[in-house]
Amino acid sequence: MRHILNMGTLLGMVGILVAGGCATTGSGASDDELIGTLLGQWKQAILSEDAEGLLAKYSEDFAHDGIQGDRYKDAEINIEDVDITIEGGVATVYPIEFSNWEGRVTIELTLARETAGWLITDMQVDGM
Repeated sequence: MRHILNMGTLLGMVGILVAGGCATTGSGASDDELIGTLLGQWKQAILSEDAEGLLAKYSEDFAHDGIQGDRYKDAEINIEDVDITIEGGVATVYPIEFSNWEGRVTIELTLARETAGWLITDMQVDGM
């Protein structure tokens, strides 16, 4: 099954559900909503320089040397225009616009549905 959802649309839908007090049907939040929540928490952990909170969003299988605290200082992150593509238990989130004191890059995250929920398993960075 393949889903493609614009993050702006997702945030709007979540806002309507919260404002209206509506509950989701079935077993709770959809994969798109769960991934949207994870992205918001990931962004907030970066902006608040919460290393522990940030690392909690990554799978134990994540192997990338890009998680360095100084890179996230004074960062700006745009997750408003991302597309989320889900195939089976794997999701791709792109493009995430990231800028800091070093410059501007575009990030693509890959997530996997694990026992603990959706977690980041890979990060591709274009630029810098």
